[in-house]
Amino acid sequence: MSTGICSCENPSFANMGRPDCVIKQSALAFPIIVPRRDANGNRNVIDTTSATIGADIQALIAASTDVMSRLYPFPRVENATFERTDTVYDEAPSGTKVRLPNVGGVRTFAFELWGNNGVHELQRQLLSLGCSDFDVFYVDVTGNIWGEKDNRTDANMHGYPVDVESFDSFKMYATDTTVGKIKVQFDLDQSACEENSYAITPEELGYNATTLRANQEAFQTLTAVSATDITDVVYTGFGSAGNRDDVEGLVIGDFTAYNVTADTSIVISSVTESATTPGTYTIVIPAQTTNDVLRISILKSGFAVNDATVAAL
Repeated sequence: MSTGICSCENPSFANMGRPDCVIKQSALAFPIIVPRRDANGNRNVIDTTSATIGADIQALIAASTDVMSRLYPFPRVENATFERTDTVYDEAPSGTKVRLPNVGGVRTFAFELWGNNGVHELQRQLLSLGCSDFDVFYVDVTGNIWGEKDNRTDANMHGYPVDVESFDSFKMYATDTTVGKIKVQFDLDQSACEENSYAITPEELGYNATTLRANQEAFQTLTAVSATDITDVVYTGFGSAGNRDDVEGLVIGDFTAYNVTADTSIVISSVTESATTPGTYTIVIPAQTTNDVLRISILKSGFAVNDATVAAL
């Protein structure tokens, strides 16, 4: 969608000169998804004037950031295409042809996740997309992060708006000569202004953006085994049907406890991982009122662990 304004009072034309060195957008390494608006209804943006922009972006990926403000990188993608529907014209018998604004010209992002990135757990994760509005940043293979600025002088850059109703993903099964894949595709919203694209470069970030990695989603199963002990099994969605992929090596500093009923924090006395069943932890807390709802939260780098609750004994 063009933001250029045709004005008879202040006509303007294209000045097509350029400097010797320009920033060129390279092939897609992977997209980064971001909810369009945060929990307060504000558009999620990146402050391009921040002196710590590289650290800011890493912090936005971390699970400590609210889910509605967080950045969600994809793994490396393959076979990315960006087809655009034809421009639509109204044509008269005389041969006069007039372009219809905002009709046609829809950009479709389509790509594949291959091999280890094309597994069913990631397919399950993709089911959460398409329910809420989101934008997409474009990380290219040279390490730039591309997005839109509404104006040249804006400090903030937001992602390209996605038409969420167009989002689709599906499994492509392995054959004798091909590996398993996941196909993902979505259209940019008609409000997208691709001509307003700007890059955050590796020099500004202090690292190559292709090094950014997503969190693994993890889950907890809690069992209250005494007035002071809770058993917590922590695992991801990977692994086999009968053998979980356990999250091992957590320590007391990774856990927090909260009494939801009493609306008070709980100081955890100790956390011990089982020597015989890694990923299973005994959490010791002061005795709580029977049947109070207790919530356990885990914050661990590289993971996004869902909170879980259990009734106190």
